[in-house]
Amino acid sequence: MHKKASLLVIVCFVATTGLLALQAYWIVKYYNVTKVNFEKEVNLAFEDGIKKELSLRCDTIQKIVEHKILDTNAFVISAKFDKADKKYVYTISAKGNAKDKFSSSFSFANYSKALPKDKRDTSVRKHVAGMLALLMREEDLESHTIYYRTQKLGIFMDEQAKKYQFDTTRLRPAFNLYLKERNINVPYSFMVKKDDSTNNKSIINTKLSNTYPIITKAFSTYRYTDNQHYVRAMFKSPNSYILSKISLILLASLAMILIISGCMIFILKSLFREKRLSAIKNDFISNITHEFKTPIATVSVAIEALNDTTILADKEKTIRYLDHAKNEIERLNLLVDKVLNLAIYDGGRSEIIKEEVNIAESINDLIKLHQLSNAKEVTITFINQSNEIYIQADKIQFQHALNNVLDNAIKYSPNEASILITVDKVGNYLVLKLKDSGIGISEKEILMVFDKFYRVSTGNNHLVKGHGLGLNYVKQIMIRHAGWYKIESELGQGTTLILAWPI
Repeated sequence: MHKKASLLVIVCFVATTGLLALQAYWIVKYYNVTKVNFEKEVNLAFEDGIKKELSLRCDTIQKIVEHKILDTNAFVISAKFDKADKKYVYTISAKGNAKDKFSSSFSFANYSKALPKDKRDTSVRKHVAGMLALLMREEDLESHTIYYRTQKLGIFMDEQAKKYQFDTTRLRPAFNLYLKERNINVPYSFMVKKDDSTNNKSIINTKLSNTYPIITKAFSTYRYTDNQHYVRAMFKSPNSYILSKISLILLASLAMILIISGCMIFILKSLFREKRLSAIKNDFISNITHEFKTPIATVSVAIEALNDTTILADKEKTIRYLDHAKNEIERLNLLVDKVLNLAIYDGGRSEIIKEEVNIAESINDLIKLHQLSNAKEVTITFINQSNEIYIQADKIQFQHALNNVLDNAIKYSPNEASILITVDKVGNYLVLKLKDSGIGISEKEILMVFDKFYRVSTGNNHLVKGHGLGLNYVKQIMIRHAGWYKIESELGQGTTLILAWPI
């Protein structure tokens, strides 16, 4: 049994360790995958943010260029019908600048209208200016190359592009927008450099990589007026994002580990409890067998003696042998009753018949009984400090409970037993304390003394006869009466047993 239990403990330990290791492996692996995915997501968000920042700048410059083209003091818009293509060709020319000899002519695939003769009608001019500004945005600004369609327009557009060039102040809200779409809320910083590479990340020094474990790839800012040629986003720690992604897996893994570990602990505790109960039962069977044999042997001897005619002729001896047989049978009967009563109490089948029980009378009767029936000298002091005379309880069960406690106190006391019984009223309970000066109980055994069949041992042998039923019997009685019980003891210093009866 011991080897099997040890093997089971080893198997459970190995299984739990293996489970923990497997869970740790998959969590670490998922952590790393999520970290790679985080890096991918922030790079995509950063690229979208760069594009959005450029788009916002282009929107601003496009509107400014459109308004500039519509300025009649700066530019002249003219339209000429092309007979071959059968559409109007529009020309933008600078005005008031003799040095600007260039002009720009173009046509639109889906738009061909003559300029209204009424100068106040600016609808065609607005449409042409808007289309040209859009064309310059797509061909010039978004490709970061300015074409001088007219020298004046080229110079103006270059000035605006420099005025509204890349800025991290505009990039941050755009970048935040795309991070939010991906449920990323991790602090970051920008790194702007003159020299960088959009392809190679190895140029980042180790110290910076340790501080910022996640750094996006570099994007060109096309800002050549200073040293801000390239930009990156740097994240200090992605743990909050990663934990948010793997939190469900972590919780599920933890719950599974706790459930499995709890089941294993429960199985092992049950196994060891059954093992302990088995040993206690074997001890109980051994003790109770001896207890049964003694009265049976005595009765057998008495009957055998009574078979002798010389004994039968002696009336005094006959009566003495019959008394011995009667006493032993009563002793045997009491022992059987105790076992049967315990089974009844344990199964919850006992019936409680409450009545008024005289406290002092019941306790004094028990004191006299034990003082007369014990070979050792027994001194019992009883003090009722509760001012209560009666208690509502099942009289027989009340006496049985006190009798078992008192019997234990005397049995586990030295040759001269000194016992103090006190009764106090605490709240709605009548608290009966029985203090002895016996051998006491070790701390590790105190919690088990109310278990069925359990007996406090001294060394390898039980020096005091008993069956391990008494205190369990008391426990069942107190539970049935809705009271409570408690034991206080120290090895070598005696024991105090407390029974609290509801008033």
